[in-house]
Amino acid sequence: MGKRILAKFVPQAWIRDYAVDIDGTVEFDCTQRIIEMGREAAMQIRDDQYESDDLVPSEIRDRHSGPFRVEVESAIREFFAEGESPS
Repeated sequence: MGKRILAKFVPQAWIRDYAVDIDGTVEFDCTQRIIEMGREAAMQIRDDQYESDDLVPSEIRDRHSGPFRVEVESAIREFFAEGESPS
């Protein structure tokens, strides 16, 4: 298997008006979606923003009704590291 982009879905709960991480972090493969959007658009994605939230598959998102964040920025950068091509 070639290089993959694994993102992390980190569920959160509201505590005193702050979104706080809770148990239940899930890794998911978003390689195909990132490749489809292209390198330039993918490199603009930042963690914990609407663009990264949109990568979460519905089967993961639907299991949690509260806030969440997504960590994917570094995985995208590694995937598109200079001089390397995805396989």
